[in-house]
Amino acid sequence: MKIVMPGGTGHIGSFLSRYFAGQGHEVVVIGRSSPVRWDGRTLGPWAKELDGADAVINLAGRSVSCRYTPKNLQEMMDSRVDSARVVGEAIAAAGTPPRVWLQMSTATIYAHTFGPANAESGTIGGTEADVPA
Repeated sequence: MKIVMPGGTGHIGSFLSRYFAGQGHEVVVIGRSSPVRWDGRTLGPWAKELDGADAVINLAGRSVSCRYTPKNLQEMMDSRVDSARVVGEAIAAAGTPPRVWLQMSTATIYAHTFGPANAESGTIGGTEADVPA
């Protein structure tokens, strides 16, 4: 199979790429720093990779490894909405669209805090009074 992964240069994408390639599949990673480049917002030459692909796994989005300021929250949302929109446009324009499109995102389970940063052993959140919407 040919599997195309926009935003596949991150942590999860690296694992998936190795797994699928190890199973003998062709994996095409699209990203700002990969051989097939995009900006995550506009159609471009990258879109031809989706034509005839078996599956698309969109992992694109700004990292959540930051303070949840209004600016960062907006960037996180915009990056996911923009990438999903443009992947959809590319699929719609494909002569032979992929049979499967998986749309991924991310969230954090850690408490919202302006104190010490959370790590893998951080405090689980969700009930604190200032949790962002």
